[in-house]
Amino acid sequence: MKAIVLAAGQGRRLWPFTANCPKCLLPIGAGSILEQQLANLEGAGIREVVLVCGFGIERIRTALAAFQGKLSVKLRYNPFYALADNLVSLWTARAEMDRDFLLLNGDNVFHPQILQHLLATEDCCCLMIRRKVCYDPDDMKLHVQDGQVRAIGKSLPAAHAESVGIMRFAGEGRRCLLGILEELVARAGTTSKLRYVAGVQRLIDLGHPVVGCEVGDLPWADVDTPEDLHFVRRHLHLFQGDEVEAQGQLRAAETPA
Repeated sequence: MKAIVLAAGQGRRLWPFTANCPKCLLPIGAGSILEQQLANLEGAGIREVVLVCGFGIERIRTALAAFQGKLSVKLRYNPFYALADNLVSLWTARAEMDRDFLLLNGDNVFHPQILQHLLATEDCCCLMIRRKVCYDPDDMKLHVQDGQVRAIGKSLPAAHAESVGIMRFAGEGRRCLLGILEELVARAGTTSKLRYVAGVQRLIDLGHPVVGCEVGDLPWADVDTPEDLHFVRRHLHLFQGDEVEAQGQLRAAETPA
């Protein structure tokens, strides 16, 4: 199994931190967001990573040259990164979907056990999810029934959970998703503002089971804003190690949604 990481956008909401630095290379602790992701993937047994890049690809290439891990990391360039949303980034990597894969957002900082839980599932299509008391407008909301995701999108009127942005596609679900990506981009074009979750929703609509696997108290955070970045840097210890020492730590730290 391989991993595909979407890291093409500039991350304008993080300005000025991303004025010259790709979001995935933002420093957190002794390394970067990307280094933390690669270390977690390698620790979970993944050996091949495809990194879809756009803004700052040469800086990413230079950073990977200094990476000390044993992973094989391949870069794919999305020339439409400044015009389109991440559906086109995923479509750019369609040739890499020749076998089962994990899909990650390049701005995601997460506890390594989240990957272990995802890889332990036997479902063809699985999304890591978190349940909350209330949801913010920017959350990728989910309608979940009997453990299966029935709808996904930021504009859902009601939510049972939010997507963590870490997913697994295998078997017939993977093959169907590949065809869906071709269909959506052929229809909307390479400047489409669609997110890749439109492809996940289409997969669901066609009757392919998409299962929600809960992260529970395992910490994770999307780094979308300076506030998110400050939070991760301040509480980096929560996203590391084999165990979460105290489940209440994350709630007490007021993790950003």
